[in-house]
Amino acid sequence: MTTALFHPDVDTRPWGRLREQQLADVAPLLARLRGADAWREKLAGAPAGAAHENDLLEIPFTTKADLRGAQAETTAEQPLGTLQVADTVDLRQITSSSGTTGTPVFFGLTEYDLERWRRLIGNAYRTAGVHPGTRVAHTTGMAIVAGGLPYADGIREAGGALAWIGGQTVPRMAVGMQRTHADVLVATASFSAHFAKRCEEELNMPATALGVHTVIAGGEPGVGVPHIRQGILDAWGATRVSEFMGLGDVLPAMWAECEQGDGMHFTASPDVLVELIDPATGAHVPWEPGATGEAVYTTLTREASPVLRFRSRDQMQVQTVDCACGRTSPTVRCVGRTDDMLIFKAMNVYPSAIREVVLAAASAHLTGTMRIRKDTADQVRFDDPIPLEVELRSGTARDAAQRALDEAAEQVRQQLRVRVSIEPQQPGVIPVSDYKNALTYVAG
Repeated sequence: MTTALFHPDVDTRPWGRLREQQLADVAPLLARLRGADAWREKLAGAPAGAAHENDLLEIPFTTKADLRGAQAETTAEQPLGTLQVADTVDLRQITSSSGTTGTPVFFGLTEYDLERWRRLIGNAYRTAGVHPGTRVAHTTGMAIVAGGLPYADGIREAGGALAWIGGQTVPRMAVGMQRTHADVLVATASFSAHFAKRCEEELNMPATALGVHTVIAGGEPGVGVPHIRQGILDAWGATRVSEFMGLGDVLPAMWAECEQGDGMHFTASPDVLVELIDPATGAHVPWEPGATGEAVYTTLTREASPVLRFRSRDQMQVQTVDCACGRTSPTVRCVGRTDDMLIFKAMNVYPSAIREVVLAAASAHLTGTMRIRKDTADQVRFDDPIPLEVELRSGTARDAAQRALDEAAEQVRQQLRVRVSIEPQQPGVIPVSDYKNALTYVAG
């Protein structure tokens, strides 16, 4: 068993026994929620508790639209909207979603919530490779979002020395990496590769010389793709890439990859209950290797702004149910979001799946940065080949890459049964943010 466990009494508890405990915690949560008018109305007809996992199916979902609707009109007495449960006087912090997929939603934390967030996010970071003695470069520039101050708190809780270099120009961030001798980098998958290139440009030395041994990458799917993972390892000369994932709506960090590198463990127990469901039918999907479903979350202990059976739209694939690190939760990969689903003629496809196939065929010529161009924000259907912009590696000519790109387009057709029109771009044409980067964008 690994010596890095931060929450061993929970992390090594048999998954079935932990689920039983969490189900017992559903009844007091429902009773507390029924103390608020909006929740009482939403829960009309719902059971008083959940003796068995299938009892959860009788409890209504919470969606992002529900949260936005609850905050359509707010007051000084209820700044978090009608689904706010704690008294405003008890709030100690307000965080925000990134707004990547629409209007930002705000969430409150009481003193107890803050304490639990620090503990649980710290557990995620310990799982991902942060421990006393590590110096952690945190690249997010916005403190209010889930990946800002909450991540900073979690890094410190895990024992790492926080070097919050985000929010500055890239040259200053590069100098920060060098001066602090950071050996752990926290960034999105796309920014970690982009930042390595900029470090070399600004410091006149390769990023491999900076001494980073662990890259913790999250905020967007992709770190589980072998070619993206290898690209990050090569760019930094690192020995480990740890995938990391959470939601501000629920908990900013709930999934983290251990040193075994075979998917992300669930690190938010016992405070958060996660279900895996069939997104079409709502039925439960068993936690078995190879199973795929949508993650649904319930915050069992959150006081200020809890969510109940929150539909994340994140599609997870179970990797293992038995890990050599000693943690007993299943490991998963995020394979895409139902919000991102596209339709080419009669075939559904995730942008992340297209990216994975293209990189498998043409990674020698590509950086991994790419995006699908849409005519309108709500476009889902494509009758013509899907326009896919890809970034060429520095010094790679279009003609030299064309054969590989043609093969990549053919592999997408064969494996995913959709057609793409691949458009190679020179480095820097496709913008890369230090926070979340969408795989689709609207032209113009």
